[in-house]
Order: sequence, then C-alpha cells, then structure tokens
Amino acid sequence: MARRKSGKSESVQVEKARKKFVAWRRNRKVRSRIPEELWTSAAVAARDVGVNQACKALRLDYYALKRRVVASQEMPSEKASSSFVEFDSGVAPLFPEWAVEMDNGRGGRMRVAARSVSGPDVVALSRTFFGEER
Repeated sequence: MARRKSGKSESVQVEKARKKFVAWRRNRKVRSRIPEELWTSAAVAARDVGVNQACKALRLDYYALKRRVVASQEMPSEKASSSFVEFDSGVAPLFPEWAVEMDNGRGGRMRVAARSVSGPDVVALSRTFFGEER
C-alpha cells in the first residue's frame, strides 16, 4: 500500500474524514452501522497515510478498514472497459501489417488484422476459434 512520506497534504484527507465521523457519531443511533460514504472517506484517508494511522485518527477497527482499502483497490475502473484492445507482443514482426479471416463452417466468422504480431499468436488464436485444444 503506497503512502505519502510527509507534508501537510497527507493529513487533509484524514482531517476531512475525521470531521465527518465526529458529526456522524454525535447524531447516530446507538449500534447503527457506519454509512458507506464514511467508509469511502476512511479508505481514501488510509491510502494517504496508511491503514494504521487512519484507524487511530478515525477510531476504527484496523481489519475492517484494511478490507475496505484492499477491496477498493481491486475494483475495476469504468475507464478500463473497452471494446478495442491493442497489444504488443514484443517480438519483431514477420510482416509489417496483415489480416486473417476465418470461417469455422458452423456460421462463426472472425477477422483479425494486426501490425507487429508474430505468426504463432495467430496459430493459437485459430486453434481456440476452431475448438481445438492442445
């Protein structure tokens, strides 16, 4: 988990979260659950200063906050989804630019056009497309 080394900016998120927790604790019903909004601000603060320091400042359970921080880092971002994927095989190209069209005889068709991708990648792709597993 990355932490900022020093400076006043590292306590800004903790201070914001602490104020929210103080206000919530003043007005909450006994034994009520912590709202998601507060957990989110606590996780942001923990990413800045570390889980241990954030727990001390916000008076939270270490393991509960740790789970939230880890879960928030594992969630896929909306920006990551795409219908187009570009990849670089790191292998010198056999051909500068090429295209392969496949028809599996059952109505399935696929067209692959690429630059700088070696031949064995196409072989593996075609085996998957035609249902041959080796």
